[in-house]
Amino acid sequence: MAYSDKQKFKPTNINYTSKDFSTIKADLIEYTKSYFPDTYKDFNETSPGMMLIELSSYVGDVLSYYVDYNYKENILSTATEKRNVRRLAEFLGYKTPNKTPSVVKLKVTTTINANLDGTPNYDTIPANNPFTNGLQIQSNIDSELLFETTGEIDFSISGSPDTPSISAPNLNTNGEASSYTLTRYVQAISAQTKTKSFTITSPTKFLELNLNEDNVIEILNCTDSSGEKWYEVDYLSQERILKETHYTDDDAGRNNNGYDQGDITATSLISIPYTLDYINTNKKFVTNFDVDTNSTKLMFGNGLYKYNVTGSSNSSIFTTMEQAGLELNGQSFTSINAPISDFGTNNLNMGETPANTILTIKYRVGGGPDSNAQVGELTTIADGTTGITVTNDEAATGGTDGQTVEEIRHNAKSFFASQNRCVTRQDYQARILNLPAKFGNIAKCYVERVDDDGGLFVSTLSYNQNKQLVQTPELVLKNIKTYLNQYRMINDHLDFGFTLDASGADVLFSGYKVNFGVEFEVNSDRRVNPSDVKIQVINTIKDFFKIERMQFRQSINMNDLQYNILGLEGVIGIKKLNLFQVGHDRNMAYYQIGGDVITGDPGGESGYGFMYDFVNADLEENGIIKPSLTPSVFELRNPNQDIYGKVV
Repeated sequence: MAYSDKQKFKPTNINYTSKDFSTIKADLIEYTKSYFPDTYKDFNETSPGMMLIELSSYVGDVLSYYVDYNYKENILSTATEKRNVRRLAEFLGYKTPNKTPSVVKLKVTTTINANLDGTPNYDTIPANNPFTNGLQIQSNIDSELLFETTGEIDFSISGSPDTPSISAPNLNTNGEASSYTLTRYVQAISAQTKTKSFTITSPTKFLELNLNEDNVIEILNCTDSSGEKWYEVDYLSQERILKETHYTDDDAGRNNNGYDQGDITATSLISIPYTLDYINTNKKFVTNFDVDTNSTKLMFGNGLYKYNVTGSSNSSIFTTMEQAGLELNGQSFTSINAPISDFGTNNLNMGETPANTILTIKYRVGGGPDSNAQVGELTTIADGTTGITVTNDEAATGGTDGQTVEEIRHNAKSFFASQNRCVTRQDYQARILNLPAKFGNIAKCYVERVDDDGGLFVSTLSYNQNKQLVQTPELVLKNIKTYLNQYRMINDHLDFGFTLDASGADVLFSGYKVNFGVEFEVNSDRRVNPSDVKIQVINTIKDFFKIERMQFRQSINMNDLQYNILGLEGVIGIKKLNLFQVGHDRNMAYYQIGGDVITGDPGGESGYGFMYDFVNADLEENGIIKPSLTPSVFELRNPNQDIYGKVV
């Protein structure tokens, strides 16, 4: 017979909320007085009974503390120990480096000879060009401080967008051009490369290799004795891996001189030394920092040999994933409610494990707060490379002992919220601008949603070598599309660029830009030299329209510009301050937005973007020039030519 009577409530004077020593002691005394009034009455502090009560209170206090502490340390928002915060962050998928390296931009120069006619002789570029990444630079103050470059230095292709490709000629005593100086910029980090080898015999599931280093910055390469490369992934079940290919390793790129692509509106070339592609491989590993041993470890997959787990050369077939419901040996799998089989025990979904081989791991170590360097400190090439000179015009910064507890906590929350995915259009913009420059430079980016079905239109513009906005080459757009595939939402589809029929030919455009000129007329104080005032006004206009400050869908506040000009010494008034696109004897060619013809001067200088009606009163409100409905960037393309004015 089933028990159905309700259990009677039995009142008790036990207080379950008491946790500290004094409260537990007071509760035990009251409990003793209530239940043992005749058995024990001596509550003097020196009595044996009080000793037992205080010992029990002590144990209760300690147990309560550790229960509360362990619970607190199991929640990311309340944990205080760094090792616990790191583990909770890794549980959310966010990995934190133990140390971060200092980062610096190095200026690398080389000198080439001039031909008899004074033109550059590119055949005299150093024979070991291009200089591969990993070039070691030593501090001229601390000989133990080493930096390594993280990219190739190639003087045979176009340079960085923030420096001219070639300097003015160096003249000899006769005033003739004798040589030219080529300049490139490259990123470097405070690190040095190390190599460690491991001999692997029989296969082991989830094999771990300990590098015994607490300051590993990155794994550069991992190869086995047969020359096969193993790839680092974020997680072992990751299927597709991004692979980068340098133009020297690709016939099409080599023939195209470093993927230099001439832009349709600019004579300068844009270098794209790397291309991106996805590959599928089972040779993969993950890196983890073990807080217990304070070292970095590599973990491999669980795929074992199918027939002979000893890893003999005769057994080279690995198990693969197959459908569980297949009909095998005349017996069909018919139960639809059968439990799911354990697919993850011995397959390559999480990668294979190495066996009977020697793994050689190449990695970088360094970083820390002592790895920062001052301006001009990095000038010594430590690995014997010749033909170039190096210096740092900026200080090396960023070296730390890793992220703090608060930084890890907030970064982990942000990482978990986004799941390393691009959700909003701002996420896409940030991710595109985060594309490494070796896959093509992106100066400006704007993403807008065009429908409710996940359609997004991406507008981008790049820099040429004169730091002018140009259309992003198609190869860079392909790199962006490939790069975003691992971050985009499954229902999002991206559209890059558009075509505009110009003179009967389809031309690829990646984004709109609106170029203009500036004309001014100011009144000056008669006590001041008008020429000095004019130079100041021109410099103020140049600074106001610096391309770094202009973005897609950004308006122009002419009131701010007037305020800056009126603040100059000697300026007492402004008679005229306008933006224009035609006139002043400038031969400029513009595309008409939404049209299919070139307006302005069809035979004029190209690269001036699209037309914009600066004289239309509807496009200006209270001194603010509104941006175009179509996302575009305002640009003062040639400030040395397109600023006209006079001082009266």
